[in-house]
Amino acid sequence: MRKDKTKAIELRKEGLSYNEISAKLGIPKSTLHYWLANIELSEKAKARIASRVHRGSVEGLIRRNKNQTALAKKRAEGIRALAKKEVNDLINNKLFLTGISLYWAEGYKKGAYGSKWKAVDFANSDPELVKIMVRFFRNICLVKSEKIKVQLIAHKNIDIDKSVDYWSTLVNIPKTQFIKTCCSVNKSSKNKRNINSLTHGTVHIRINDVKLFFRIIGWIDGLKLKI
Repeated sequence: MRKDKTKAIELRKEGLSYNEISAKLGIPKSTLHYWLANIELSEKAKARIASRVHRGSVEGLIRRNKNQTALAKKRAEGIRALAKKEVNDLINNKLFLTGISLYWAEGYKKGAYGSKWKAVDFANSDPELVKIMVRFFRNICLVKSEKIKVQLIAHKNIDIDKSVDYWSTLVNIPKTQFIKTCCSVNKSSKNKRNINSLTHGTVHIRINDVKLFFRIIGWIDGLKLKI
């Protein structure tokens, strides 16, 4: 019997994986599979091999996740850089300028600076501002209406059904696209909120689109250079 095969059998019986034996002896794993497929192993050897295989799987998963994260970051940087240049052609469009300025002031941006959640989210209680932003998303960002979700943030003085009807009519988005209403209590108000304030609550306009999120961030970057 070949010396390397004998050594491979010894190592296998000690509980070494095919990867470990291949690295030690320089023998292809395909050859090891052929040589060692019928080798009887002790329970101790089986347990060691199983633990090494599991560890290898976990390490492989971690490597893949890191690679995916790196690729996602690279794609996001590319989208952002391209959008930054697009501002030169869009700066004279009043709806673009108004919408991107409002998003810069009131929109969700943490996803570009470390937060894991990366989606478009604009919150406001002013009906006119909300109408403008929905127009911006539809006409400038070219988001299809069915992709736009709305969440009502309501307080004790709010009639939820009437408020959902109000916002649905205002922005022409069906109630089926409204996310579950969140009822909020401002502790600082000590439940003494003026019943005439925020009569229709606050709404979040949400679009689950990572590419659009980074495109908007890139537009903000480009706008900064113009100011």
